Formats: sequence, C-alpha cells, structure tokens
Amino acid sequence: MKKISAVALLLCCGFFTLSAKELKVLMIGNSFSNSVLRYLPKLVEAGKVHKLKLANAYIGGCTLERHCSNIDAEKSKPDFKPYSYVIVGAKGRKAKLSEMIKDDKWDIITIQQGSRHSPYKEKTHDYAKKLIAFVKKLAPQAEIVVHQTWAYRADHPWFTGKDAKLTRQKMHEMLTANYTGLAKAHKFRMIPVGNAVQLFREKLPVKEVKYTPADLKKLKQPAVIDVTGGDVVGKMSWKINRNTKKTALSNDRIHLNDKGAFLQGCVWYMVLFDAKASDIKLPCQSPDAKLLIKCAEEAVTALKK
Repeated sequence: MKKISAVALLLCCGFFTLSAKELKVLMIGNSFSNSVLRYLPKLVEAGKVHKLKLANAYIGGCTLERHCSNIDAEKSKPDFKPYSYVIVGAKGRKAKLSEMIKDDKWDIITIQQGSRHSPYKEKTHDYAKKLIAFVKKLAPQAEIVVHQTWAYRADHPWFTGKDAKLTRQKMHEMLTANYTGLAKAHKFRMIPVGNAVQLFREKLPVKEVKYTPADLKKLKQPAVIDVTGGDVVGKMSWKINRNTKKTALSNDRIHLNDKGAFLQGCVWYMVLFDAKASDIKLPCQSPDAKLLIKCAEEAVTALKK
C-alpha cells in the first residue's frame, strides 16, 4: 500500500477547507422566517461541512411598512424594543432593529414582505428601499438577500366564497413578480421558497379535503380533519387560547407545516452554501422527502439560469 505524503494530505485537507463556509445570517422577518429555524440549523449540523450562526428579528405578521415605522419609532424612543431577537443556541430577548443589526458582523441579512402584502408591489418597494438603506448604513459588509414567501393553502378565505379576491395560483404569480422585481431592482439574490412550494404542489397534486363549518363543530378534542391533502402549508390542531385560556380548534392555512419547513430549510441550505440535493444529509420522516429535496433543488437551479 502506498503511503500518502504529508503534502498530499495537506492538499486534500485544504480542498475540503476551501469548500466549507462559515456564515452569520440575520433574518428581518416574521413567522414566515421563524420556520427557517426549524430545519436549517439541523441541515448544517447533519452536513458536517459548514458552520452557521442564524438569528431572526421576529414580530408576528410584520410587514415591510411596520419595519419602517419601527425604524422611525426607535429614534425617539430609546427603550422601544418591539422585536423578539431569536438566535439559535442562545437565549432570546427583546430588541430594537438597529441593535440586532449591529450585534454582530453579519455576512447575510435577509428581508421579506409580510405575507398579506406579498402580492402587492405598491405596498412593498418603497418600504423595502427604506429598510435596505437602513441595513446598508449599519451593516455595509452584509449581503442583503430577498426571502420569497409563498401562497396560502387553497381553502384560505382569500380564495373561497363570494368575497374571494384571488386564487392560489394568482397569489403565487403576483408575489413571485413582486419579489423577483424587488431582487432585480437592487441586484439581490433571492431565496425561492415560494417557487419550491409551488413546484411541489404541481408535482404532487393536492387533493383538497372539502369541509364545512358544521364539520368543524362536530370535532371533539383531539380529533382533527387532515385538510391539507398533502400540501406543505397549514395544519389543523387544538391550541390553548391566550385570552380565554380554553382549548380551541386551530385551522392554520398560511404557515408551513413540518413537511413545508423541511422544504424551506433545504432551499435556504442550497442557496446559502451553494449546495445540491445530494448534499442534504438530514433524514426526513415524510414519504415525500425525495420529492421535497428535488423541488428545492429545481427552484434554486432555475434562478441560476
């Protein structure tokens, strides 16, 4: 057996070292970025190649307009700390936006629109411009990246009934045009989670489970109806109401479920670390795991063309 020379060994080690990345990422977002925390750190850990510090500036449902109003408010109110500052592996705390941006030398800072405003350019671009200027001033070293959100589940009130304002497909098309336009206007990269969600829906046609309010009233805890039909968005569960302290049925039609969070984590991992499907080493319990990873790769690859 031939001995490997010390030089050859160093070259091999150097090759793998060069391919590894160590990133610090701050997300300026809401619950749609909060779900990134669920699988992305696990994917990095399972890959055993890269290192990641991941943090989220979190306010539920926060829009770009509200981020901008928070920027103005903190100038006159030193103690104004409306955000939950969540850092993976550390204790969370309340903070102001400028404080979080200056807290570390971030490599990447992501921005996104609140989901209810995501289809609308007129509610996005001017506020994004103000937030971008604020970030660039405080963290000139950071790359700003756009996080594309997704269309709601098919049974969302926006898409059903006589007052329906959109279809799920139309919401996807509008928000995609909005996010793509924002990224191109500022020459930013985009993390195409919304595209990956839509690709999965197209490849695994969702069979919506029809139900009525009367069907929901018949349910007794812990019984639920699997209304997703295989979709990566939403789930039905029983939760304690903060105000009444009573357990009530919750029918989430907008957030990613566990399968969706895995898909989102894969998209982020592939964008941040220039990875491909074969680099995903984290086992997923879903029988659709291979398709989820494939959709993530297709969505990311499509943006490189």
